[in-house]
Amino acid sequence: MNMSITERISSGIEGLDILLQGGMIKNTINSIVGSSGTGKTTVALAYIYQGLLEGDHTLYLSFEETPSKLIAGAESLGIRIKEVSQNFTELIHLVESEKIVEFMTNILPALAQKLKHKNVRHTRIILDPLTPILWEFPSEKEQRKVLTKIYQHLSSLGTVLQTVEEPNAFGQTDIGAIETRVPIYLSDTVVHIQNLGLGGKYNRTCKIVKSRRTAHHEGIFPMHFAQGSGIAIDTSSIQVEYNDPLVYDTRYNELMKKVKQMSKDKDPKKRIIAQIAKNLLNDRQEKGDKIELVDALTSPQILQEVKK
Repeated sequence: MNMSITERISSGIEGLDILLQGGMIKNTINSIVGSSGTGKTTVALAYIYQGLLEGDHTLYLSFEETPSKLIAGAESLGIRIKEVSQNFTELIHLVESEKIVEFMTNILPALAQKLKHKNVRHTRIILDPLTPILWEFPSEKEQRKVLTKIYQHLSSLGTVLQTVEEPNAFGQTDIGAIETRVPIYLSDTVVHIQNLGLGGKYNRTCKIVKSRRTAHHEGIFPMHFAQGSGIAIDTSSIQVEYNDPLVYDTRYNELMKKVKQMSKDKDPKKRIIAQIAKNLLNDRQEKGDKIELVDALTSPQILQEVKK
């Protein structure tokens, strides 16, 4: 199988698409695993925001937080969901704990069939977090049976991103614990994010544990919360070859997403820069040089000078 021609979608996270060689494969199950406070929900919010920018149908199922709290959290990090969705209050659906079993075994499969009959082009589906569902089915055998059925329904509709809580005892996390074992096993892609508490560049990190049908980048990469994109992963250690169309398209898509955000900024100077950057990106001549120029043009340092 030729991995390079597999159809992919952008994760919405700066750097993650590069690690995944172009983004998440369509109609797959993708898990973000991490302990409390590592940024799992931020990844989910960036993912849904990217879908709104691209015109995808979205289905965000929250099993803990209220929609208003999630939207407020997104806005605080510059993920402007309200600006790209007229019905933003209907984007996120809270599933109460006493209704989880009924929802997962009856309502969700029926909803999946309903969306399928409507011929929706592509749906971005978020399960955030998956952990309360696992608590309702304590045995691994039950978990595997229920999740396999649910994943079959949901992956036929679109691309699933789920967050999975990793146990944390006295600062020590365990990605192989019983609480995470089944979803990791059934997932197509698993991204492990950690808060190591070390300070400095590697205080927060990201690692691709596995990604089926993808020659993903190995190793641990620095990660930090970032205004506008929610989270950014530092991939500067990766040698980027601009004559590789896959790498070029990944960086192109990331920069175009940043430019789209800038084009909606209240500052008219930033909107002008966004237009110039967009024109440069649309000119595919000498593409490597243009990518570098737009990267510099939209850097935080330049934008700070413009603000002054």
